[in-house]
Amino acid sequence: MTTTAARTAPSVSSAPTTPTPVPKPRRRSRRRGAIGPLERTIRWVLMIIAVAVVLGPLLWQLGTALKGAGEATVGFPGSLVPSDPTLENFVTAFTAVPLGRYLLNSGAIALLGVTFNLLLATLTGYALARIPFRGRALYIGVLLATAALPFEVILISTLLVTRGLGLQDTLLGVVLPQAVSIVSILVMRQAFLAIPDEIEEAATMDGAGAVRTFWSIMLPSVRGSIAVVAVLGFLDSWDQFLWPLVILSDPANYPVNVGVQFLAGAFSADQRVISAAALIVMIPPLLVYFLLQKQVFTGLAEGALKG
Repeated sequence: MTTTAARTAPSVSSAPTTPTPVPKPRRRSRRRGAIGPLERTIRWVLMIIAVAVVLGPLLWQLGTALKGAGEATVGFPGSLVPSDPTLENFVTAFTAVPLGRYLLNSGAIALLGVTFNLLLATLTGYALARIPFRGRALYIGVLLATAALPFEVILISTLLVTRGLGLQDTLLGVVLPQAVSIVSILVMRQAFLAIPDEIEEAATMDGAGAVRTFWSIMLPSVRGSIAVVAVLGFLDSWDQFLWPLVILSDPANYPVNVGVQFLAGAFSADQRVISAAALIVMIPPLLVYFLLQKQVFTGLAEGALKG
């Protein structure tokens, strides 16, 4: 029986079978995210153009401020590098007008402006983001609507109110009408909205009150946005020109942007001194930006990712 079954069973071929060839995956011509030579060239050209547009006028102004009395400041193509560089124009800018006093006034205005802007924008943004109350949506809508109004629309009414409060011709009168920026309020509101509710609930369960939760939990979580608001507040306060010109009558209280106009009138024919004064005015904002640039970029990145 066994012999018959063995005879009838099909024989298995002992010849080796050839494996089916597996098609190799095609190699990609470029890695994902890699850029080609043409795209790289276009990017470099665009970056060079952007740098030239931004830094070109600044370098030209610096070259003009360093030129001596015998060098021409106008004409084409002109000379960017002075042949006889001197710092005499910067000395003249300080001695022709009380530029140091103007800088101190602008510094005081900027310090007060940053303080008020940070305080009011942080508290208002926190209230709009974390505290429910009736009419909150309407209040936010009003803020967005008024953000489009230029300050010139309310200039006369603001002047009358400031005079009525006895703040005319004072640095506080310069700061208070623009103590907080609507943009800063919206930035802080968005930052507080991005914080998960579980963090605030955990702090409440641990026994932290509203003030401690705000100070110890919420504020450290929005450091980047606070830096953005601080820089915006400083730039807004430092760049003020129209309102200080209207509310101030004593030249000793003028900020630097208003005081430099006297220099421009006295040295209208000498662009070297005017360029030197303009560069001096630019130094404090640049210093503030470079000191806080890491925090500013962190805050902008947080807003882009969470918003």
